[in-house]
Amino acid sequence: CTSNMAASIALGESAPSPTKKTSPEKPPASLEEGFHKLIVDPALNEVSQQLDSAMKILDDYNDTLKREREERLATRRDIPGPLQGSGQDMSVILQHMQDVIHGVDDDIQQSPVFAPSVDTTAKLALLGHSLAAYATLLPPDRLRRFTTRIISDTTLWLSRLFRFENGSAYYNEDDREGLIKVCRLVLHSKYPKFAAEGFNALYPKPPVVYISAASRPGLGQYICSQLGLPMSSLCTVPCNTVFGSVHTLDVASFERLVKDDINSSKLPVLLVANAGTPVAGHTDNLSRLLEICKANGIWLHVEGVNLATLSLTLVPDSVMPAVKCDSMTVTPGVWLGLPCTPAVTLYRTADPAMALAAGLSNSQSLERVRALPLWLCLQSVGHQGIVKKIKHAADLSLQLSEKLDKIATLKKSEKKKTQQTKTFEVKGSVKELLVKTLLYLTQFDVPSPVVIFRYAESRDKPGEEVAPYAATKLDDDSKELDKEKHRLLYNTLNRWLGAQLCADVPQVQLDVVEVEPEGVCLRFNPLLTAATRGTTVGHVDQLVQCLEEHTAVLDCTIDQREVFQAAVEDHPNLLSIDDATWPGVGVLQYIPEYWGHHSLENLTEETKTEMDKLNADMVDKLSANQEIRFQRSTAPNGRTCVCVGLVSEDVVVEELVQEVYATGKELEDSSRFLERMADMVRKGIEQAEQELLKANEEKLMEEGVIRQIPIVGSVWNWLSPMHIKTPGGNVKGTTFNLSSGSVESTETTYKYKMQIQGGSPNSTPVSTQVSTPTKTSPSMQMVLPKPIKTEDSPENKTNDQKEEEEAAEEEPAEEDGEVEVEEETKKEEDEETESDDAQEQEDDGSS
Repeated sequence: CTSNMAASIALGESAPSPTKKTSPEKPPASLEEGFHKLIVDPALNEVSQQLDSAMKILDDYNDTLKREREERLATRRDIPGPLQGSGQDMSVILQHMQDVIHGVDDDIQQSPVFAPSVDTTAKLALLGHSLAAYATLLPPDRLRRFTTRIISDTTLWLSRLFRFENGSAYYNEDDREGLIKVCRLVLHSKYPKFAAEGFNALYPKPPVVYISAASRPGLGQYICSQLGLPMSSLCTVPCNTVFGSVHTLDVASFERLVKDDINSSKLPVLLVANAGTPVAGHTDNLSRLLEICKANGIWLHVEGVNLATLSLTLVPDSVMPAVKCDSMTVTPGVWLGLPCTPAVTLYRTADPAMALAAGLSNSQSLERVRALPLWLCLQSVGHQGIVKKIKHAADLSLQLSEKLDKIATLKKSEKKKTQQTKTFEVKGSVKELLVKTLLYLTQFDVPSPVVIFRYAESRDKPGEEVAPYAATKLDDDSKELDKEKHRLLYNTLNRWLGAQLCADVPQVQLDVVEVEPEGVCLRFNPLLTAATRGTTVGHVDQLVQCLEEHTAVLDCTIDQREVFQAAVEDHPNLLSIDDATWPGVGVLQYIPEYWGHHSLENLTEETKTEMDKLNADMVDKLSANQEIRFQRSTAPNGRTCVCVGLVSEDVVVEELVQEVYATGKELEDSSRFLERMADMVRKGIEQAEQELLKANEEKLMEEGVIRQIPIVGSVWNWLSPMHIKTPGGNVKGTTFNLSSGSVESTETTYKYKMQIQGGSPNSTPVSTQVSTPTKTSPSMQMVLPKPIKTEDSPENKTNDQKEEEEAAEEEPAEEDGEVEVEEETKKEEDEETESDDAQEQEDDGSS
């Protein structure tokens, strides 16, 4: 077949079709295409896709870096986090503000914030602040006309409300700022060259500013610092000591000080009087002070909460003279419950230019617009509304004052009544007599709207009776000490009472203040707090009910303090601590049973730490009792103690103390306590072993190596015996006292032939003390003697020798003469022994 095919090809026959599989040239081309399609092309496509994705990632990363670079260049690094970026959402900002108010971000847990009462008038005041801010966007001419009308209307209304005729007003955020402006006005009026010459104008006659000792703290220093005056220009007038209230200015002392300053070439310029002192709310004798100021040309400035009563129909006689003073500072926003409204300083001056120089005229429109909230609220409340709110606050104080009189253990700090004449001089015409009669009949005074009271001993309790023949100066120091402790205790109880009442009745605000000479007191000032707190008559009744409940508990606690102290003293493991700063029945410490015979000063720091842990565990376990409050505190000696809270009538103090003792005993016997004891014993034994090794090394260095060799050492000891200087030989072991936790030397044991508890006074411990609670009896000790002993030690003696020595020690001398002979014989033997020792030392030296 092959030959025929070849012949046909050679003869020009048609060749086979190229599509046939027998073609020798076409198969290689089809295989290459198949290889590319099956393997190469998919691989190249996959590589291309991966390369595209990688390039896209690189492009995105480059874009991100470029964007961050641009943001970094546009943003400063020192800008705080909340201000960075394009700003935050309003909801996030408000939530952050709420967290700041309630103290969520702080680690210290704060008390819940009482939500103030916001009525319609208060909401109008808040709207007024927004309108005032919006009014600043008006054109300057319109803003000037608008603020001028606001200032003129508000000044007229306030002058009529508080009966201050022909007065001007200065509106300021800080009520002290108005007083500073008034002082500048007085300096300009008293010293005409003050504006040109400054301090040089004050040098010939230095000015003097008078303030009361009952004024707000730091007022005098603030005046001098703002005016640039030395402290010598400030004069503090003392308060009354004989007549009148101890919180009001002494008029006689003020008059005497003014005369002394005038005689000293000084110029009295201003007096700051109080119509309601900051603490007690008492009013100075304004009528008498006004007379003295007019006679000496002194500017009289009055401030205080009682100035609010000037708006009433009937004004108290003690406050009425304030309308004739030169200036006064009123805070209607505080009295009416208007948030963030300015204080107002009303003043009279005949020279507007001088007021402008002193800064009393608000020339800037932004300052004048501050009166807009007050302008809106005064129109909304009206005169009747103002009188109603102020009278409501006065009624609340009167209601509380009457209810406090019914509780025997609550004492009020009231003002002493001054001596007033019940007659008046009959002189003048019939008209003048008629006017005097009407004034005398209508004369009245109201109690201070500020109520101050404190918890003290019962008013019905009889005082201490002293016999006329008794020595009055005996134990004066102890009485003064007891009096101071008594005062400190009642101050602590009043602070606790104030905190409890504020938590029980948050609608009634009570301030804890320090009032002399009473001490810590509680103050109720409804003129400042009733409007914002929404205090009503029902809230005052609720406050009085809580007062009755708390005072009953305080009375029982005071009565049981001595019983508690006696019950604690009956338990040897309990130590009573006199701590007047704890508002409770008493304070105690639990001392473990086997440390009871040791004083706290003799215990080591580790032992005291273990005792502190025990007392802390007691407080944690006793705190489960919800009826009585237990708290951990630090005693005056610096150790942890258990504070027991207030007790009521149904609590038996003896059982309470027994419960505390049983809890301490249970914790002392617990497994954890025993684990601490085992750890203490292990540490003590290890330390005793270290001390023994150290003692053996010291003995080896002292005696030498030769004496330690078994046979050679005996011969050497016979040739050159050791000098015994202590009874019982040179054996000095160590003893580990489990009760005191100390490792001490046994030298005293061998010296006195007995174990002395705690060691002799002259003995010193060979190591530091290791202390932890233990359950071993006090007399039990672990004696660890040294393993190396000499031949003359008591342990190496025979029983017959020991019996003979004991018999010799127990046999008493029959006669005194025999005792003297024995003593002389002993002295001779001691002298012979000392001479023999000296001779042996010389022989050793020669050898």
